[in-house]
Amino acid sequence: MAVAEWIALGCVVALYVLLVGDWVHRAWAALGLAALLVASGTLSLSKALASIDWNTLELLGGMMVLVSLLKDAGLFGWLGFQALRWSRQSAVRLLAIFYGLTAVISSVLDNVTTLLLLAPVLIQAAEALDLDPVPLIMAMIVASNLGGVATLIGDPPNILIGTAAGLNFLEFVQLLGPVALLMVAAVGILLPRWLKPPRLDSQVKPVAVGAPPPVSPRLKWLLGILALVLAGFGLQHVLRVRVGWIALGGAALALPWADAPWRGWKDRVDWGTLGFFAGVFVLVGGLQSTGWIGRVAHVLAWPQLGPWLPLVLFGGTGIFSALLDNVPLVAALIPILYDLHGQSSGFRVELWVAVGLGAAVGGNATIVGASANVVAQGLLGEHGYRLTFGRYARFGTRVALVTAGIGMAYLVCRF
Repeated sequence: MAVAEWIALGCVVALYVLLVGDWVHRAWAALGLAALLVASGTLSLSKALASIDWNTLELLGGMMVLVSLLKDAGLFGWLGFQALRWSRQSAVRLLAIFYGLTAVISSVLDNVTTLLLLAPVLIQAAEALDLDPVPLIMAMIVASNLGGVATLIGDPPNILIGTAAGLNFLEFVQLLGPVALLMVAAVGILLPRWLKPPRLDSQVKPVAVGAPPPVSPRLKWLLGILALVLAGFGLQHVLRVRVGWIALGGAALALPWADAPWRGWKDRVDWGTLGFFAGVFVLVGGLQSTGWIGRVAHVLAWPQLGPWLPLVLFGGTGIFSALLDNVPLVAALIPILYDLHGQSSGFRVELWVAVGLGAAVGGNATIVGASANVVAQGLLGEHGYRLTFGRYARFGTRVALVTAGIGMAYLVCRF
């Protein structure tokens, strides 16, 4: 193999080692290794920039600004108060409320946006009950990824898969909705056992709920802008405007409602999270440019796999999604699936469903497996809490194993 191929593979392995060791901030690790690819000539600067999914970065950045403004207007304080009241000061009930709410909202709104909206509320409610919010946020991550499986717009990989496979909204729900419901229910039953004391007590000390916190008069206007953004997401294919621009447009509309409209907007964006994603996109672009993705396609096209190909795709996507963010991974797999369909005419939608399920299952295994995971980790860091790679992996691996069993059974029974 050429030196460039080993450099590309070595950079991906190095990123994983740095994330596991938690020695360097994830953004500097990813961007530094991406820069090494360019400096070594493994990937040209133009190809590196072309490999970045700017639409995803625009979506994240725009929603970060909008969510920050909603927080300043008091929305999350009010929602946290309501959640605290509904939970009746039971940690298990609080877990159930947010787990179910996150799964439902993630099925109609992309999971990154769902976490940006709900995670600050959960952190505030957990602090009021003197609970560690980290395990609760880990459960929310899982709920967002599994709930997002159900619909075409619930998860960024779904949008890529649905568009490439030519599936409309209803067809996508019919294919993946039932298995998403099974996964959400199975994991929900097991969560209280996995998040037992001392990390999560079933009952906590009583606290006075008090009166609801005040909200700003400008909140209603910001909520209206949020509604416009969500409507734009739903009508994106009609409007023919990418979701990143819709999010940035919503942020631009909302900024005049801030206390200091155009000052400090940069502080409302988590640049570390955006930098990490940009670096990961470049690293995956390096794998594709040096031929590693093509080798995977060649292996998967092995004739002897026959009817086992969907299960192999499911398992392979799951494993790689645990190691790399599933958005660039699915983007890299789409041309492979086109080739496989050309070589295996007996398959219809099975291969697309297998990749979609594998991306969701593997994305729950590690903190770098899905966009929502990294965003949640960043939100915890902003509030002074630390979610390490190892702590999440011990929990996420359990979730991935249970949901992998359900996914394999579904593929066998359905197809």
